[in-house]
Amino acid sequence: MQKPNISRNLLYIIIAVVMAILAALIAVRYVQKQVDERTRDDREMVQVAVPVDDMPQGAIIAAGDLASRSVPAELAPADAVTPENHAEYEGRMLRAPVRGGAPLSAAALVPLYDQFSKVIPQGKVAYTLSVDENNSVSGMIAPGDLIDILFMKDGDQGAATGVEVLPLLSQIKVLATGSRVGERVVPEGEADDEAQGFSSVTLELDHRQANQLAVASKAGNLRVLLRELHDTSPGSASGLSENELLQSLGAGGARGSNGIEFIIGGKG
Repeated sequence: MQKPNISRNLLYIIIAVVMAILAALIAVRYVQKQVDERTRDDREMVQVAVPVDDMPQGAIIAAGDLASRSVPAELAPADAVTPENHAEYEGRMLRAPVRGGAPLSAAALVPLYDQFSKVIPQGKVAYTLSVDENNSVSGMIAPGDLIDILFMKDGDQGAATGVEVLPLLSQIKVLATGSRVGERVVPEGEADDEAQGFSSVTLELDHRQANQLAVASKAGNLRVLLRELHDTSPGSASGLSENELLQSLGAGGARGSNGIEFIIGGKG
């Protein structure tokens, strides 16, 4: 039986096609391997709560507005809202617009207080103090600020010291100014009508401090000092009298001096 006569050119074509297919398979596998290596993320992942859709400033967070998403731990905010604690932040207001799918920070949410008593820590009381332009730092105190309070007392008739200023309370937290509690979210371009103009501040005090302030407000005048937001240094431990002030300024004839008065002049 005669063997089939295969053309050498056809054989070369078949071999070339097979080699091309093998080369293509090797190339595809190599490319896929490179893509997998470059897209593989070995970083630690954490679960965070993210808005389902874009949300505007002033929106109130509800349970259905958030979803769980896995993100690299290094990209999650330190105070990120998570699936475990998201219920604590429901009902809060957005301080600024947020994008859907982006990790949500607790700092981006402003608490809303339907009951003022919820603002007061356990063991503390809220004390409302009447203020004016002089002792409210020109109306620039805001909820969350820390203040010191000075007690000013006029000297009694013939007293040696004159007017006295004494430190009364230090590092006192302001809970409210007027009826404003916490931070207000004002849409961009609109004026904050409550930014200034209040006649009272509500302070966070313990019971002893409340008693001291109640007596001091009746016995003399009060002056409020506004602290830098993060200043927790102790306040002054000593006061100052009118007599001490005059002496420090080099003024003679301090009032109430018990020395002998000499009158020089005239003839005789």
